Amino acid sequence: MAKQTFTTGQVLLASQLTSLQQTAMLGGSASNKTSSYTLVAADAGGAISMTSTSATTITVNTGLFAAGDTVQITNLGSGVSTITAGTATVNTSASLALAQYESGTLDFTSTSAAIFIKGAGGAGGGMTLISSTALSGNSVTVSSIPSTYVKLFGVVTDAVASGVTGVLMRLNADTGSNYTWNKRYNSSASVFSNSGALNQDSFDALIAYISTSTTQQLKGFSTFEINNYVGTSGVFVNSQGIGSNGTDPSSIIMIGQYNNAADITSVTVKCEGAVTFSSGNFYLYGVK
Repeated sequence: MAKQTFTTGQVLLASQLTSLQQTAMLGGSASNKTSSYTLVAADAGGAISMTSTSATTITVNTGLFAAGDTVQITNLGSGVSTITAGTATVNTSASLALAQYESGTLDFTSTSAAIFIKGAGGAGGGMTLISSTALSGNSVTVSSIPSTYVKLFGVVTDAVASGVTGVLMRLNADTGSNYTWNKRYNSSASVFSNSGALNQDSFDALIAYISTSTTQQLKGFSTFEINNYVGTSGVFVNSQGIGSNGTDPSSIIMIGQYNNAADITSVTVKCEGAVTFSSGNFYLYGVK
């Protein structure tokens, strides 16, 4: 419930006691938000739990909170939730983006400014799920990637397409010739190696072949690592994938470098050419 001044002898209604209990329990069930949310004065002293599978924002405006007020924010959803300064100022020594199972506290220092104190990350194992995205259309993109991880780890699973196609990976929506890859491909019909930039869709990295097959052994699967993704000294990528060239199982091993001096803030998985995904999932993790 919103902060208020109580008086001696005041009688509280059952609804007020319930609201106080929810606040004491850091929000209770009333705190769940399934889409982007703007904080209100009643959130002071409570908690907000984000439960969206899509990226969301939590907007912080001025004139709602007093110095000393706090708001606990936890992201339970698979979509990244980002603390966003509206009319207020939000400072932090960490990232304002919360991956799944990450949390933090907004500590207000005035009516118009707050410090975001980020807590520990998600469950053990050193990996945090940044995004879980169903494969559809020609491509899917995960953006607003936090810069707080050592590297990124991607998984494409159960991929099926409208036709035979390569599954390509694109960094920062870059369609220029900033990629250099070495790959090895094999199927029951052929084995070959190819060095240098791939001549496919503006030099995107080829991480798997897929087709229209829905049988388990011919669905597309790929894992890839993006190392040194924050900084200006070059981004190193390696991947391995298995799928189908239309009739036979095929596998691809790829290693290479993205040479553009820029932090990686988005990763796109796409079909080559005009082919579209029929089904499948793309998971992106941050490795701590």
